Amino acid sequence: MFSTPRQNSTEGPLCHSTPRSESYASQNESRPVANLPVSVYGWYRVLVFSSDRRESVNRVLRRLRRILNPMKLDPRYKHSGGEYDDLEDSGAQFTFYVDSYNVASALFRRGRLDNRVWLKVSDRMPSVRITSAFKLRLKRVIFERYDPEQRSLDLTLFHMDEAWRGEFCALAEQNCMSTAVGIMEQYLPQLEHLILDRNHLTTLWMFRQSERRFPWLQWVSLKNNDITNLEVLRGFQYLPLVALNLERNLLPPAYEGQVLSIWPRLQFLNDIPVMRYI
Repeated sequence: MFSTPRQNSTEGPLCHSTPRSESYASQNESRPVANLPVSVYGWYRVLVFSSDRRESVNRVLRRLRRILNPMKLDPRYKHSGGEYDDLEDSGAQFTFYVDSYNVASALFRRGRLDNRVWLKVSDRMPSVRITSAFKLRLKRVIFERYDPEQRSLDLTLFHMDEAWRGEFCALAEQNCMSTAVGIMEQYLPQLEHLILDRNHLTTLWMFRQSERRFPWLQWVSLKNNDITNLEVLRGFQYLPLVALNLERNLLPPAYEGQVLSIWPRLQFLNDIPVMRYI
C-alpha cells in the first residue's frame, strides 16, 4: 500500500548518537544519583546558570572540557540566555546542545562546577532556526525520499536521515515541520501518498487546509507516533482519503468509528478493509 521505508522499521528509537545501552558510567563518579533520560532524537539541552554574571561563557566551556576529558565537548546551537518553554530555564546565563548521550550524562551527573556555576541537563530538543542553507538541505532530503512514479513521500524516522548527522531536524519540532510542509506544497502538490511513521508526532496543525494544498493526497500513514486524539488530524479532514493508518498511537479505545465518520470514503483503516469495521 505504501512505498518501502528507507530505514529499518524494526529498529528502536535510537539516533545517530544514542547508545544502545545505558551501561555507561563516568570514570570519576562511583554511583550516579539519577539517570538522564535517553532522548528519542539523540540531542540534549545544557543550561548553564551562574550567580556571578562576570563568569564568561568561554571560561565555563574550558572548565567543562577539562572535566569531560577525554570525552570531547562540541557545544551546538549555543546562545546567551536560557530557553522559554520552561519558566525556570529562562534565567540561564547561556544554553547549548550536545548530540552525545555520554557527554550529556556526564554533565547531568556533575550538576555543578562550583558554588557559583551549576548546570541543568535534559533531553529537550533544540528549536530549529530556519536559514536558507537549512531550508535547501531540507528540500534536498525531501526530494531524495520522494518517489515520483508512485507520487509517494516517505518521511519515516526523518530525524535519523544521514543528512542530519551532526545537525538537528525532527518533524516533531514545529519550525522543521512547518518548513517541510511548505516545501511539499510548493514542489509536490501532486502528492498522493504521505508516510509520517515513527516521528514522535503529537500535533499536525501544519497540515491545515490540506485539501487546497495537497488536493491529490489520498493515502496517509501515521503509524508509531504520539497522537492522543483525533482532533490532531483535523488538517486532513476534508481530504478524500482512501487509506489511513493510525496504528500504535495513543488513541482512545474504539476510535475507529469516529475515523469512519470523518472520512466516509475511506477504504482501508490500519491496512484493514473498512468493511471489517462495519
